[in-house]
Amino acid sequence: MRVRLRFSQLAAWGTAGAVPQVLSHRRNMKEQKQKLDALLDRLNSAMAWIAAAAIIFMMFAISYAVMMRYAWNKPVPWIVEISSYLMLYITFLGTAWLQRKGGHVEVDLFAGRLKPRARAAFKTVTSLGGAFVGFVLAWKGSLVTVDYFQRDVTAIGILNTPQFLLMGIIPIGGFLLLVEFLLQAWRQGRLALKETDTPEGETPAHR
Repeated sequence: MRVRLRFSQLAAWGTAGAVPQVLSHRRNMKEQKQKLDALLDRLNSAMAWIAAAAIIFMMFAISYAVMMRYAWNKPVPWIVEISSYLMLYITFLGTAWLQRKGGHVEVDLFAGRLKPRARAAFKTVTSLGGAFVGFVLAWKGSLVTVDYFQRDVTAIGILNTPQFLLMGIIPIGGFLLLVEFLLQAWRQGRLALKETDTPEGETPAHR
């Protein structure tokens, strides 16, 4: 009887010591996830601000070029070339930020008819598909950028811009897009496991 009591006491003490450790571990994991999420948010926001500044620059630069061409007959050809490069940068600077804000075009004709749990599962699958696209952009973009850098390839134009400077933004934007889609797949996957399908006009308490 004493042996059984001692074993039960040891088990209770072990459980009492393990629970705080598990809770502390979960708390630390949650804090690290929040820090990572905040870091990604600041990084994506900074890149979006750069893209916004590039759009404003393009607006004034093209207006200036048009005015110089038609008012004083003095075209500024390098502005067109710079603007074409900036359009590539704007696309990949802002794509991860737009994905985080849910601003990409989404056709919900099919998903809108699904129940909450099925909708979350469907979004998990589509998010994994988006993550695959981001992976391909990051992987292939890196290979092409390194290849252009090693061969010293330049763009044919007035400025003779090195091609690796133009292509380098593609793997950066693709990698951040990959991370955002993976995070979305994680969130939607957890919702798919936790959600319960409740008929319209009925709450879980009424079941």
